[in-house]
Amino acid sequence: MKNFNCRIVVLAFVACSLVATQGKSQTTDNQKFTVTVPGNISIVAPVDAALTHDESDSNQAFPNQTWSVVGNNISGVSVAFTTATPFVHSTDPSYKRDVKLGLAVGTTSGPGTWTVTQALDTTDHANSDNEASVTASSNGTASASFNLAVNFITGTYGSFPSGNYETTVVGTVTAN
Repeated sequence: MKNFNCRIVVLAFVACSLVATQGKSQTTDNQKFTVTVPGNISIVAPVDAALTHDESDSNQAFPNQTWSVVGNNISGVSVAFTTATPFVHSTDPSYKRDVKLGLAVGTTSGPGTWTVTQALDTTDHANSDNEASVTASSNGTASASFNLAVNFITGTYGSFPSGNYETTVVGTVTAN
């Protein structure tokens, strides 16, 4: 029995020596840390806008509307602001007034550069051009606020009925 106990002690000593030797032989190691950044391509419109016509022949300009666009796609994003109709009378849709859109880049952040690719567009409902669209794109990850100008084209005041005229601008952002 003494021999058996002695063997167990020797085996335990050898096992401990191996573990201790392996632990002492490693002087450096490393650990990787990874952060996954989800894709974010988004657009946010401002609140709805309204104005009262000043009863002149002047076009009626809304204050610039600030839209927010985020695009963390490495190749950038493209953004379009489009109206599918001119201003249409809310009671009698046969009465229409053209809409003019204008686009400018406001504040930006990120390494990508924004370029306005279509700065101005106007509907021409008399010639069946009911869409106006302005566009911009970035060449890399970037966010921006865009200043969208919206104008009601009056023509001759008094040549169209009173009432509310409405149009909707749709903003769309897509990855490049």
